[in-house]
Amino acid sequence: MQADTSSRALPWWKEPTRDQWAALAAAWSGWVLDAFDFTIFLLVMPHIAQEFGVGVTAVSASITLTLLVRLIGGVAAGWAADRWGRRLPLMIAVVWLAAFDAAIAFAPSLTWIIVLRTLFGFGMGAEWAAGATLAMESWPARSKHIASGLLQAGWPVGYLLAAAISAVVVPVWGWRALFLIAAAPALLVLPIRLFVKESPEWLAQQAEKARGVAPRPVAAIARAALVEMRGKLIWGSLVMALGFGVYYAMGSHYPTMLMLERGMDAGELGLVLIVFNIGMLVGAVGCGWLAEKKGVLFTVAVPALLMVPLMPLYVGMAPELLYVGAFVGGAVGLGFCGVVPSLLTGLFDTRVRARAVGFVYHAGAFLAAFVPVAVASLAETTSLSLAESIALVGGGFEIVLALAFLASRRAAASAIAAPAGAH
Repeated sequence: MQADTSSRALPWWKEPTRDQWAALAAAWSGWVLDAFDFTIFLLVMPHIAQEFGVGVTAVSASITLTLLVRLIGGVAAGWAADRWGRRLPLMIAVVWLAAFDAAIAFAPSLTWIIVLRTLFGFGMGAEWAAGATLAMESWPARSKHIASGLLQAGWPVGYLLAAAISAVVVPVWGWRALFLIAAAPALLVLPIRLFVKESPEWLAQQAEKARGVAPRPVAAIARAALVEMRGKLIWGSLVMALGFGVYYAMGSHYPTMLMLERGMDAGELGLVLIVFNIGMLVGAVGCGWLAEKKGVLFTVAVPALLMVPLMPLYVGMAPELLYVGAFVGGAVGLGFCGVVPSLLTGLFDTRVRARAVGFVYHAGAFLAAFVPVAVASLAETTSLSLAESIALVGGGFEIVLALAFLASRRAAASAIAAPAGAH
């Protein structure tokens, strides 16, 4: 008790050790890479469509396939992380992402781009499952929500870098050069291998297995644990589907809308996306901090409902306030992502955590994978503009997400009551 009191007397950022900061940095860096690689495709979709003479909806199909394959990657990496540790799948995922990015730069046709981008999705799913589990298991329990916000803040940083680099590279060297640049961060594997230690919770679980503490084979225990947690698996998957629905509705066609309907060039687009991602970064960190004070349910539901009347501002229906709308869209509309790692890792036992988290997170992405195509189709087949389609679908998902948390607040509060390190 005295040690716990002493640790709580410290500011939260002084409690983690160097190894714990290194684990968070590794997961964060991988998530930045993930975001950069995913986003550059969104930024160049109009260029790809123009080069191969197809509509934006046809190119959007690649996003859907990428998201579908993420589920396979997340489950596979989760299984590997539970069996062999969290670091190895994280390193493999980083190299995988880089290899397929480089290959896309030389793709001779749209078919090849779709195939390579679909395979890219496998590594994207693997990175988050292994990295988030490593970071949350390594971090002190009392500030997991804050660390969760910091981890998810890596996504807007990656998006911001993609927007800034795209604004410089595409006008001069074309869209293919972006995918060569995206291959460079494979070097991240070296510091992960040298400086990041394995999850202490996973090591402790392996030590128990080595001592013969487990009365049944570990595989049987893991299967039984997953069966016991099926309610949490279903609840978490549905919540993540709604969260991804918000993100894909607001983000997948936002750059295209700004270029085609707001007449922005690459430089102007880059500035708006930078503001949007600064907003998302502030929102992710702020929601992680707010979750420590008010709880996860409040942190998700309240901003989601606040964003609904702000959607017209986000899509530029008041052009003079577009930058304000972009910041608000990132901070209020998508800031809830900051609680996702702590929320999901807190649901599951160490023995099955990585595979359960990998399944839930990417099952949500799988269920929401058709949102980008739906938004584009809505704009192409109705009288709605792309901006109106984004606002309508995004606002709808925000409402349902908030209602899902509020309607199931007892079950949700029970599900997330135990911190990730308590199992």
